Amino acid sequence: GSMPASTPRSYVLLPLLLPAVATAIRRADSGECVAPGSCSPPQASHSVVIRGPSPGQQWNYDGGFCGAWSTQQCALAHGVYVSQDLVRKANRESSGPHDMHGNTRLGYEVMPINVAFTAEKLKLDYDEWDYTQPSPQAAGFKAWLKAHLVGGNPIVFFPMCKGDGHKCYRSSPEDEGSCPNGGTCDHVEPIFGIFTNASLDDATVYDDDVILHASDQDMMPYFRRMETLQDSEKMDGNCAIAQPGFGKNEMYPCFDEDVTYGLAVKGTAATKNARKQQQQSNSSSSSREGPVLPHVSLTIDIDYEPNVRIFEKPCVVHGNVSVDLSGLEHGQQCTLYRYNSTEAFPTTAPYDQGYQYATNFTVDLESSSGKAKEWAFSDPNPFYSNTAVYYLATCA
Repeated sequence: GSMPASTPRSYVLLPLLLPAVATAIRRADSGECVAPGSCSPPQASHSVVIRGPSPGQQWNYDGGFCGAWSTQQCALAHGVYVSQDLVRKANRESSGPHDMHGNTRLGYEVMPINVAFTAEKLKLDYDEWDYTQPSPQAAGFKAWLKAHLVGGNPIVFFPMCKGDGHKCYRSSPEDEGSCPNGGTCDHVEPIFGIFTNASLDDATVYDDDVILHASDQDMMPYFRRMETLQDSEKMDGNCAIAQPGFGKNEMYPCFDEDVTYGLAVKGTAATKNARKQQQQSNSSSSSREGPVLPHVSLTIDIDYEPNVRIFEKPCVVHGNVSVDLSGLEHGQQCTLYRYNSTEAFPTTAPYDQGYQYATNFTVDLESSSGKAKEWAFSDPNPFYSNTAVYYLATCA
């Protein structure tokens, strides 16, 4: 994904941001907004900025870890942290074709052809954009994108970048490479916010709707009008004004207007299965209901994960968890579990096994955070950047 000519590059770590900076729109002091990108939130009457993802620096190594980094950022919105190393390793058994970087030992670069497989193996709940539908797909893709962002689901997004090859690992024009059904991409980025002047209940995509994305190559938030988001492979329409080249073109990309790709992260396999069970018990006469699994999000205090594949030492990460109390009752008893690997994370009840830490809490809707419908928890037990950590809340 959008690699410089000389790789790997080493990066100076920015000072760690304080955990108190829980907002998704984090500004690095040294940050400069790369034109024509905009780094200031628009004036809009309504917005959803998803808690968890934030701008940061991907690993520029072995094809670029843009897909792994984007998947990592989107998973945070649902209480999950996974090292870029482990995101790739999750797709070791993918069926291919394996035209992208990687191998069966270390896993593969995350591309349109394997992103759903990767999310499945990471025990995430997801919705993949149907790239097999008739083209042009631009209008439908934007409607899908908006609906997920309004619903709090960030998107792993596969745009083209100005001046890049748009080949998607195709060896010939007939070959699909890593982009099925003839679309293309050069890079992968997370989209995690939407700004609109219409009601959030209005599913229509308006020209002045604005999305929030990261470039993966700097610490700035980028705000982009929805009407400018697509282009042809020629990149002479909306992206004609984009600057070509590494470190510039990721800040103003465009998706392929004919055939494109995306994956919305909706939760975990556990929340998905609990929701299914709830629907079944609602429709049948049996009143046996499992515990409620409220929504959990996670923010972390690093914007660069040390690259263990080039022998950088993993660092300590502090997690700040927020549990959404909407729909819960005052005084309800809940537990926040933390599991320290994808393997240990249970996708169905019972949830009280395989965990490393459990924290009990009582829903207090009178407290200041309770009035804001959240229970906030700064995890006193940090974890290492090269691991995977899953948080799950259950309420009786």
